[in-house]
Amino acid sequence: MRANVFVDTNIWLYALVRNPADTRHQRAADFIFQLKRPMINSQVIRETCHNLIKKSSRSEVELQRFLVGWSSTCEIIHSHVGQHVLASQLREKGAFSYWDSLIIAAALDAGCSILYSEDMQHGQQINNQLTIVNPLDA
Repeated sequence: MRANVFVDTNIWLYALVRNPADTRHQRAADFIFQLKRPMINSQVIRETCHNLIKKSSRSEVELQRFLVGWSSTCEIIHSHVGQHVLASQLREKGAFSYWDSLIIAAALDAGCSILYSEDMQHGQQINNQLTIVNPLDA
């Protein structure tokens, strides 16, 4: 059974990039790997892979392993024009950046009740459906 949660890129990066000087790595890894089929979208995949290559010098073989792992452990939400329109409406209200609005729109479209993110406002409610939660804020 899938979780009714969406996980933003920053949580994945903290979980996947080991940094002994940053306690968020272990907290993120412990948190994220206990979730049952969280949702992500291609934006999360692209951003995470880009940063793993750029900041962590991961090989293509490692990225391919991550991709196969994501496809078996996460539900990947496909984007469509309706999500982009919803993202535009969220931006029109002035509350979100372009990239954050696309993540939020994907989570809303997928019927999620929680969006785990470290860089959005913890506790914020969107459209009476989605709550932003920072799982590293403990």
